[in-house]
Amino acid sequence: MLAIPREAITGLVLAGGRGQRMQGQDKGLLLHRGRPLVQHALDRLAPQVGPMLISANRHLPAYRSFGTPVCSDTMPGFPGPLAGWLSALQACRTPYLASVPCDVPGLPLDLVARLARALHQADADIAMARTPEREQPVFALLRHELAPSLEQALARGERRVLGWALEQRMAVVAFADAAAFRNLNTPADLDPSPADTNG
Repeated sequence: MLAIPREAITGLVLAGGRGQRMQGQDKGLLLHRGRPLVQHALDRLAPQVGPMLISANRHLPAYRSFGTPVCSDTMPGFPGPLAGWLSALQACRTPYLASVPCDVPGLPLDLVARLARALHQADADIAMARTPEREQPVFALLRHELAPSLEQALARGERRVLGWALEQRMAVVAFADAAAFRNLNTPADLDPSPADTNG
């Protein structure tokens, strides 16, 4: 029995950044093993949640072509993941939002279930992943009711995910496999060839 039903959780793939370390390219649309990075994230997250959203601020028709609703920041200037969360919370119609970035193609398939269990058991407002080295703040599950707090934080200039999250009732979930959270940050990290090239 799931602590929180899948249907009560909207999945969000964050793809709204500047892509500065990708030479300004729109990271979610770059190919890795023959598919756009955002498609890898959608495929890994979709079985874990109910409805899905993509947060994007550029090339919106391209993102809509994946068949998933797209929401954009309501604040100008690419203010970061917190702004993506806010627009998604305003758009979603479920009690919970599960967030992942677009640049981690191997994200855990049990991510949301484990975050949901921790959030439920701790009666927390947000559950966040942690690997042995550090927190993974954009891998998170948060309650819809956090939208006003998030809006206020952004209005006062907060841009750090962990900075805002620590103000909430937070549960942290330890994941031993740091490799599952490896993000592809630079063009050299990408493998643009299809995965079945030799098959």
